Amino acid sequence: MLRIKQLRQENNLSQRALADRILCSQTSVDYWEKGTAEPKAHFIIALADCFGCTTDYLLGREDDFGNVNVESDLSESEQKILFSFRALNETNREKLLDYCTYLKTR
Repeated sequence: MLRIKQLRQENNLSQRALADRILCSQTSVDYWEKGTAEPKAHFIIALADCFGCTTDYLLGREDDFGNVNVESDLSESEQKILFSFRALNETNREKLLDYCTYLKTR
């Protein structure tokens, strides 16, 4: 079914690290990757947000990322920063943006 394993490996995440990011168990990620179980809708949305793709891409319903294609033009470090940023909650995103502004003005 899903492209979870492919995306997880592309992002250099262990099953445990992915589970921690989307607030589920490592066993659930393992079952989803093996096709033994399917994630509930809220986990599908969390996975898509985590990987920066559409739910349709995650479910194998489309062949590209839809509107999310910015990663292709980014360096490896820029991709890591973007992936980390997407994993933050809104409050921490604002803090990170403030820190980036501070660094630019130093």
